Order: sequence, then C-alpha cells, then structure tokens
Amino acid sequence: MPKYYEFEVSLQEIQPRIWRRFLLRNTATFAQLHQAIQLSFGWDDRHLWEFRLPTHQGRPIAGLLGGEEYDRPTPDAKAIKLAAYFTGKLVVEWCEYIYDFGDDWIHDVKLIAVRSEKESFRRRLLDGERAAPPEDCGGTPGYENMVHFVETGEDIHSDDPEGLRVWLGVWQPDAFDLAKAKAKFDR
Repeated sequence: MPKYYEFEVSLQEIQPRIWRRFLLRNTATFAQLHQAIQLSFGWDDRHLWEFRLPTHQGRPIAGLLGGEEYDRPTPDAKAIKLAAYFTGKLVVEWCEYIYDFGDDWIHDVKLIAVRSEKESFRRRLLDGERAAPPEDCGGTPGYENMVHFVETGEDIHSDDPEGLRVWLGVWQPDAFDLAKAKAKFDR
C-alpha cells in the first residue's frame, strides 16, 4: 500500500486561522509540496518561495534553485525529497514555508501523520478553512484591509473603493469551497 504524508499548513499571524490539510506521497519532493500548498490556497505561483527551519534565522531547507541574491544558497526543491526532512518518527515535525518575499506569507507546515492508503494517488485535499489572502494584497496589513473593506465597504488605504471592489471581485475572507478546491487539487 502506498504511503502518504498528512500535512496541515496554516498561515501565521492571521486570526481566525487560514489552513489546509492534505495528503502527499511520501516519495514527493519539496517542489511538489510547494505545488500542493499553492493549489490548496488557490494561489498562482507568481512569487519566490522557500522552505526553512522554524528558527529565528531559519536556514533554508529547499526552494528555488539558487538564492545567492539573498546571500544564502537554497537547495533545489526539485532535488530534495520530503523524506530527507520529515521522518514521521517525532511527535512534532514541522518547517516554515515562505511565499512572496515582500508580502512574506509565512506558513507553518506540520506533519500530522504518515498514513497508508489502499488506493494510489499523487495528492488529496482533506479539509481547510477560510479563503487565502488575494495575491499581492500587501501581506498581513493588506489582508486586514481587504477583510475590513469586505465587511464595511471602507478602503482605509486609498480613495478608490470602487477600484478595490473590482480588484477583489467575489473574494470573501470566510469562503472556502472544499469540493471546488478538491476538484483542482486531487486531479
């Protein structure tokens, strides 16, 4: 029977919590974990990203090949298997995932379990709550402005509420359609 890592990924600094839980083959790479996070959060993979140790100056575990422009070489996520970091033997195993160096969306990536499944698949979305922040909204302060705008119609950072309304489209902070997300994720 194939084995899978069960991950729970949640954004730091945002309450109520925005999170996703999914299964990923235990033979996957950090690049495939990155792709799973992007799909589960509904993002477009338009920015730099990196997995790092969950410490103050977190050493890179894997990311885009290179990273020299930040004075810290980053191992290629396509070449680093998840099993090189996640063993499934410790009570708590986690790392951080940073997406969009600028908005700095920092995620906790926690290994919940290592499971065997009867059927074989690449990945499977299990659950989640709340909509991910819109791309390029300006990090946590920008996200809080988007939530405030949706709730009140007031744009506290500019004089163009109609422009913000158009840019946000149908985005709602509490909306997460698991069935719709699974249709894209589980393919």
